[in-house]
Amino acid sequence: MKNRNSLIWLIVILMMIGTSCKDNEDVYNGEYTYYLSIQSEVMLHLSDNAEDESGMVNPVFDRLSRTVYFMKQAVSENETMQGDERERETALLTTCDSLYRNYAETNPENKGHVVCFVKLIRSKRNNGTVTDAVTMRYYQFWYENYNGGGNGDDGSGDSNNYFAKPDSLKAIDLGLSVLWANCNFGAKLPRNYGARVAWGDSTGVLYSAQGIGWNDNGYTWNTDNYGGSNPPADISGSELDVVANYWGEGWRIPTVEEAKELCEQCQWKLRNWGDIKWYEVIGPNGNSIIMPLAGLYGDDMGTGHRFQAGPYGVYNRGYYWTSTSCTTPGTAEQRSYGVNEGVVTAWIFKFNSNNGDDFTPEFIDHLRAFHMSIRPVHNK
Repeated sequence: MKNRNSLIWLIVILMMIGTSCKDNEDVYNGEYTYYLSIQSEVMLHLSDNAEDESGMVNPVFDRLSRTVYFMKQAVSENETMQGDERERETALLTTCDSLYRNYAETNPENKGHVVCFVKLIRSKRNNGTVTDAVTMRYYQFWYENYNGGGNGDDGSGDSNNYFAKPDSLKAIDLGLSVLWANCNFGAKLPRNYGARVAWGDSTGVLYSAQGIGWNDNGYTWNTDNYGGSNPPADISGSELDVVANYWGEGWRIPTVEEAKELCEQCQWKLRNWGDIKWYEVIGPNGNSIIMPLAGLYGDDMGTGHRFQAGPYGVYNRGYYWTSTSCTTPGTAEQRSYGVNEGVVTAWIFKFNSNNGDDFTPEFIDHLRAFHMSIRPVHNK
């Protein structure tokens, strides 16, 4: 009997090992897709003519821009390659590592400000919906003499804490109904741009247009990402709130009404630090916060590709999410950014340095898959 029990247990163990091996093999069965999450404070020239410096804001960033472009190109080529998926993933990682290493070898390590963060992300495809996103690689690019916004203070940021609460975080009482963070989500210092994320993505890393289409009437929607086709009326503090997910302790995305308080009851004064501009927002009680002009990431109208183009409007425009969705009726021509009637958008507030002082930021609805800034709030 003892030998028989031992034999049974041996068979069970062998079956478990076999199942484990099979599951491991199933990981590479064509279900994965790869994409880059790019958070940059400088304009990147990510087009087919990346070798041409003429379209760059500042030619000193040509090496950074080309490196990220070639990483992006490697990811695109990986999608069309045939063969074993495990081998293709290994080749992709090797290529991106090599490109980054070439960049790092020509730039002093851990010196200067970090101006660009790039994550190589692997996720599953499930009926057009991207799930189970995992960061495979994390790259940060710095420039020694950059004195702009800067996500990092000295280029030595912790890649595992990109979205974590910064040590410099403070809750500022502006004399409004809620307290406002002194910095953007993903920023380390008040003047930093921070992260640009999509509405309803609690991970902060999703960059995918799968399930979002385009026709003659505007954008269409057929994906569960970014809150799905019927998102909640408001996600502040919910499981879809990226701020609540990473910062916790009562921090959340502001509602549209709370954002209107900030915009309509405060004075907005244009300030600058060198060539970099931002707005100082002065509350009714005299306290103030800094609102950077971080621009946004988005898709070129009608291309239907991943929403990672940009950033657009850096240095002169700010685009900030509220937690409130928008179901305003109307045609694509009547709604913001050519969104079809029936496609739920979300409210944002935006401001432009060309407006100067003493103005009220504009509120519009926008496609939820775009990537914009968030200024968190906390209840009093």
